[in-house]
Amino acid sequence: MSPKVDGIDNGAALDVVVSLLSQFTESSKSMRILLRSADQEGLVTGINRGYIESRSLGVVRFLNTIDYIIMKALGRREVSDLGVRDRSLLRLATYEGRWPRIPLDVIRSTILDTSPHLAETAVRAVELDLESHLRNLSQVKALSLGLSHPTFLVKTLLENLPQTDAINLMRRNNGSRDYFLRVNRLLEGHETVIRNLEDKGIKVEPDPKIPSLFRLGSEAQKLFGMPEFANGQVLVQDKGSVAVAYALGPRPGMTVWDACAAPGMKTQLLWELMECEGVLHATDINSVRLERAKKRATLLGYDKVRFSEADAVEAPIEDADLILIDAPCTSTGMLRSHPSYKWRLNKKTLFSLMSIQNKILDGVLTAYANRPGTEIVYATCSLLPHEGESQIDSAMTRHSFDLLEIPLEGSKGYAGFECSDEVIRLSPDKHNSNGFFIAKLRITG
Repeated sequence: MSPKVDGIDNGAALDVVVSLLSQFTESSKSMRILLRSADQEGLVTGINRGYIESRSLGVVRFLNTIDYIIMKALGRREVSDLGVRDRSLLRLATYEGRWPRIPLDVIRSTILDTSPHLAETAVRAVELDLESHLRNLSQVKALSLGLSHPTFLVKTLLENLPQTDAINLMRRNNGSRDYFLRVNRLLEGHETVIRNLEDKGIKVEPDPKIPSLFRLGSEAQKLFGMPEFANGQVLVQDKGSVAVAYALGPRPGMTVWDACAAPGMKTQLLWELMECEGVLHATDINSVRLERAKKRATLLGYDKVRFSEADAVEAPIEDADLILIDAPCTSTGMLRSHPSYKWRLNKKTLFSLMSIQNKILDGVLTAYANRPGTEIVYATCSLLPHEGESQIDSAMTRHSFDLLEIPLEGSKGYAGFECSDEVIRLSPDKHNSNGFFIAKLRITG
């Protein structure tokens, strides 16, 4: 492949992107996992890092739209009829021509340099009038292809949001994420970290709603190479994730249980809010993730937290004042940074996760039924009511608890559920965060 696209040396980078796209087609791994593996192998380096990440994630972000366009460009052939490499090359060529708008002559001389037999199809794909094809489709199908979301998710959002809000949310999902950082107040020198970063050219803007949270400017990637990030003085964490910890509201001297703790970012913030006083239990059923969390705790200064491998369903902690259930979920709230999740979602996975969520919530509420006053935050990083409002409504039929007001910026839950007015949702388009569902419960006995 010729080396020039976007004015940088991308010969090797193009090969990496095509390889990643081919692996994505042939495996069930997310593109983020594949990128991490390529990085560990030394394939993602230097100036090519941005190109490799943006193109790999870009193709995946718009995958159903790209495949529909290629199908139309092929005529009577299906995209699945193509070999994996040819499929990856055409997907990349279509993305380059329609989104970054790379000229066709550059696409021919770079991406298709060694595959000229794909050139005519690529030209038709780049020049296809997509809008004219979408006019004849149903609303759900047209939005699915026009906004690059699976039909199930489009249908779900239209059923639970005004059409304009659903469209704005999907459009925002297709944009880049904003990065937020907070200072690790468990380490020495935290008082001067922000000033030190600003002296090094890292611009940050305090969040007006959440204390100690700062939005990063365009220098986010620069931060990742700095010692302040490597040694844990500053932590990059989504705004919604931080909000979940604040919703629980732990105070010094309390006994707190983080029931699904790994990888431990919320655990660290809970210990900060407790000012390192009291007892914080952090449990997780996944031993590998828990070990990583424990290693991170040593680096980040919260190694006094009591870590243990345990199933939250069994409620192994019996004396907590506050409990955080950040339940396993589809992670459909993270589509800006993990677009693969759109295409890996299926009913089997969703129903399995819903069952786990239900069992955890039911197990904890049953175990604490005789401890009135115990407060629980249930949260999922999901856009689906199946993992939020439906779970709380279901729990209300079996257990005695009040829903508490959550003093954070957010929208009410999806309409039509009993809990709708007393829970909140955060979304990328309205709150500049991942999509989150948050409910706060108090056991009444």
